Amino acid sequence: MKKKLLIYGAGAIGRGYIPWLFSSKDYEFSFVESNSALCSALQSKKVFTTFRTKNNKYEKLVCQIENCFLPGKEIPTKYDAIITAVGPRNTLALKDKLAKVDCPIVLFENDMTLVNALRNLTGSTKIYFGIPDVITSNTAPQKLLDKDSLSLVTEDGECFVDSGAGELGGFINYVDEIELKKQWMAKLYIHNTAHCVAAYLGSQCGKTYLHEGMQLPVVYNIVEGVMGEMKNMLHVKYNIESEFVDYYAKKELSRFSNLLLYDPIIRVAREPFRKLAPNNRLIGAAQLALFSGIVPENLIIGILSAFLYDKADDSDYNIKYLVNALSPESFLKLIIRLNSHEALYLLILNRWDSIISKLNNLPYE
Repeated sequence: MKKKLLIYGAGAIGRGYIPWLFSSKDYEFSFVESNSALCSALQSKKVFTTFRTKNNKYEKLVCQIENCFLPGKEIPTKYDAIITAVGPRNTLALKDKLAKVDCPIVLFENDMTLVNALRNLTGSTKIYFGIPDVITSNTAPQKLLDKDSLSLVTEDGECFVDSGAGELGGFINYVDEIELKKQWMAKLYIHNTAHCVAAYLGSQCGKTYLHEGMQLPVVYNIVEGVMGEMKNMLHVKYNIESEFVDYYAKKELSRFSNLLLYDPIIRVAREPFRKLAPNNRLIGAAQLALFSGIVPENLIIGILSAFLYDKADDSDYNIKYLVNALSPESFLKLIIRLNSHEALYLLILNRWDSIISKLNNLPYE
């Protein structure tokens, strides 16, 4: 009998990557999706196509689904496993639904702290962290969309999940706590930090997809510089071996530049305030670098590029308005929550005018 999977979020990871982890011979898929148009299309067609980039070409997977529900219409207790891929802001809102289930729940979210938070809120001990070490687009090139408007493109990535969820099965690396934390540190700082910096710089250059910005030497060099700063920080602060972080950074530069992925900048850059939170991938990463004796010159450029992100339909659309309305000192204190005596505050403030000028004139090489 097939295992029944309920996947919260039919976006990039949920629809594009997760089907590659579980054979359709052994698993059946159902989704919960808040985008009503997408939900209706999936429920009507009951099938979509996900493409995987491998050896500079696409592999095709046609995925049949059982159901796609609008939030609140699903019955989680009917499933053998649940996976979330809805973003950290939306995960905790599932607490009432997830409190009633007795199956493994794997969080494919960019926040390891959500596991304990959700365990405390639900009383469940079967909630586990997962790391989809992959870039997955929430769209596809037009030639693929012409064949299936629900198509997405993903990499041939790896997936690491807490070994406690091993009964879920699939093509997943189930690892212990030490290995999971090592993979998460690399994903959070070498991947996530540099990924959003590449997106904000690409946006400043007027690009649509991540790989387009990475073709520009100025963007590529800054992103590579950010990775170098994060590699050094991980080695100094967390004692992660140089060979591993070197391998990881080289892999990331290649995947960010992958011409087949069509990774939209608006997907990667969304919600800049969340990424600029004190303990998140930009400000938090810069603070860790400074604590490790590393001045994050390239990351500071990335942080300032996030300040300039200007998309009217983004939930954090007002960030550039606040940058323009406030003095740099007030913006850093009131919005970014840096204290005036902090080294990062002083470094950003001293570089503010020169970096903003360069960012407003990208690409300048």
